[in-house]
Amino acid sequence: MIKNKRLKLLIILGVIFVIVFSILFGVSSIVLNSKHSEEIENKITSIGGILVDYQKVNVQESPFASDSRGANTIYRVTYSKDGIQKITWYRAINNPLDIHHPSSKTLGEEWIFEK
Repeated sequence: MIKNKRLKLLIILGVIFVIVFSILFGVSSIVLNSKHSEEIENKITSIGGILVDYQKVNVQESPFASDSRGANTIYRVTYSKDGIQKITWYRAINNPLDIHHPSSKTLGEEWIFEK
């Protein structure tokens, strides 16, 4: 009887842990995506451009193929400036607390503007 109660308690605690972890991970992802989006919009506006579109890409599809780590997210950003559509690449830092300071698992944020 005691083993059954302990087992039930461990299962309940395990389920609660998984639920709480999932919620925290989901909220963290939403916050991080929002911060990256805001950073992209701010950067394009600061250079006098108009943001057209951006999307996450696989690191191998970017100029950062040999210079990125797993804790970075790479974006392909399309923007318009002076009526000309252009592409830039953004290596973002995956830290929802501060997207501008790298950790030991990330490389710093960087922009590569195509000419």
